[in-house]
Amino acid sequence: MSVFLAVDLDDVVRAKVVALIDAHRASIDAKWLRADKLHLTLVFLGNATTEHVATFRPRLDALASRHQPFELSLAGAGTFGTARAPSVSWLGVRGALEALSTLQADAARVLLTQPLPGLKSEMHERHFTPHVTLARSRREAAFVELTRTLADFTTPNFLVDHLTLYESSHAVYRPLHQVRLD
Repeated sequence: MSVFLAVDLDDVVRAKVVALIDAHRASIDAKWLRADKLHLTLVFLGNATTEHVATFRPRLDALASRHQPFELSLAGAGTFGTARAPSVSWLGVRGALEALSTLQADAARVLLTQPLPGLKSEMHERHFTPHVTLARSRREAAFVELTRTLADFTTPNFLVDHLTLYESSHAVYRPLHQVRLD
């Protein structure tokens, strides 16, 4: 099973993003995310066994006790891939970015610095770019105009007061463990 730690969107923000996706779905040939898959990934843990997940639970409980709730919003858009052929379209994040970055770095340290046998995850040295993925496409330049169109897109603030450890298998995200920030 593939496992990742994420921040969930609240219902109001999720509905606004779904409406945005619905407005662009017909005009851009892409694989758009379903409402139940919209999230902000903090740490991707790769393939994990049930035993690995059991070791993550106490680590996540301790992590959550060190961080207080904070507010974020979604704003603007961007892409991953090359400038000429972006392959992923995403919404950017605003708000308490320092709190988010601190939480993400702490989560990566707690979950990835003590490798577990058989778990193929790696500590990413690259810069953390907080985002919510909207769609993926192999079509060259599918998202160039969308990024311009969404430059002024914003959502209301939402409270980050919990984290969810998810399993991803067969196109379904299943929550494995949820922790409340103190």
